[in-house]
Amino acid sequence: MFHGMFWERDGYRGINMEGIAQALLALDRIEHDVELTYEQLLLLETNLLLSGLDLHDQHEDMRLDIDNMSYEELLALEEHIGSVTTALTEEQFTKCVNQSVYEARNSYRDVSKIAADDVKCSVCQEEYVDGEEIGTMQCEHQYHVRCIHEWLKQKNWCPICKASAIPSEMTKGDA
Repeated sequence: MFHGMFWERDGYRGINMEGIAQALLALDRIEHDVELTYEQLLLLETNLLLSGLDLHDQHEDMRLDIDNMSYEELLALEEHIGSVTTALTEEQFTKCVNQSVYEARNSYRDVSKIAADDVKCSVCQEEYVDGEEIGTMQCEHQYHVRCIHEWLKQKNWCPICKASAIPSEMTKGDA
């Protein structure tokens, strides 16, 4: 909707009439109760507030527009950058997840002390059933073993509190 209201040439800033015309058009639409989308309002606000500031992005020439890259360009970029994985190995998984069998508590006193998060898996959102394998991480959060295993194949942190599944020293040492 908006392009910058200011332009810069040879170190001098000037006013971009197209940007001002777009801002005036948007203000006119607001005045006549024509609804703007949230994105349009956000863009208008950002443009009006930040256009007058002299913000220079020193890394602008290093930024990539991945949204407009072709599949082949993205593959080449991946090959150039390489892949970073935070997944855990099987050995690391067994070290950081204590496995046990779920047993529901029967007494009223015990049930009243259980938090809602302790009766269902936060990954799959299903309640635990007696006899299921439960995995408890170092942060004390519990999950179905199969759910947390799949999660930790992708990410090295707890789905609830984002605590690292294992210390980074162990990750480096086991690699």
